Amino acid sequence: MSAPVCLPSWGHTWVDLPVLRLPSPGEDLIPCGSGCYQIPIHISAPSDPVERAVHRWFLGHHGAFLVWRFLADSLDRLIREHDSELVRLAALGYDAYSVMFAYAGSCSREVYEDVIRPMMVTFDPAFSGRWARDYEPLPGLLRRVRTALGPVAAEPLFSASKANLVAHMEVMRKLVPDGQSLLRESGRTRVPTTDAERARFDEFFLVSRENVCVSRYAAHRTAVLTAIDQDLAEQPLRPEYRDTLRTLLTHL
Repeated sequence: MSAPVCLPSWGHTWVDLPVLRLPSPGEDLIPCGSGCYQIPIHISAPSDPVERAVHRWFLGHHGAFLVWRFLADSLDRLIREHDSELVRLAALGYDAYSVMFAYAGSCSREVYEDVIRPMMVTFDPAFSGRWARDYEPLPGLLRRVRTALGPVAAEPLFSASKANLVAHMEVMRKLVPDGQSLLRESGRTRVPTTDAERARFDEFFLVSRENVCVSRYAAHRTAVLTAIDQDLAEQPLRPEYRDTLRTLLTHL
């Protein structure tokens, strides 16, 4: 049985989002029990522009956590089941990941430099996306898919993954034009990621690792993706982003 949704109790910042409760990578969701919590999950964007930018930074990362899990499951299945529909599904996952990059990083450079980056520096001077434990297995899984399927069959997937790298670089160039990440500035780029750093990444983004039942996970995933879609309806970025999210929702 999964735990109830509650407001974050972390002390580094206040973001009005429910804690994202996830199993660790490679661990399965648990069956729903008779006493499974069915508390509605409400996510809404604040009206203040700066607060909305911070909201998007955190909610977009919640979306990324969920997409990473979707991608890991899709790629792992694709290694074992060579199916063109699965290739398209995994490619959709990378397209959705690109949306999360654009959404989370849609703030101005000034807001990033004055508000968001200092939040991360205060939390940990070397704070880095490299600490994202759910992303770590994806490059290896992608390579195994290419080996299993061959370059022709895997082309739609690799095209989407390359577009995802471009999306990442676009956000980086906009927000950090000098290319100096916090990890690089700290001089720790050659140091392997530790479990403590992975836990710090989770903590900053309001993620709790625990047993989560199927229905609670599905409800939270739907709430996150729907909230991003609704926010994009109010303050659009690109029209295709909403199409991607809604297509993903129909395949979950």
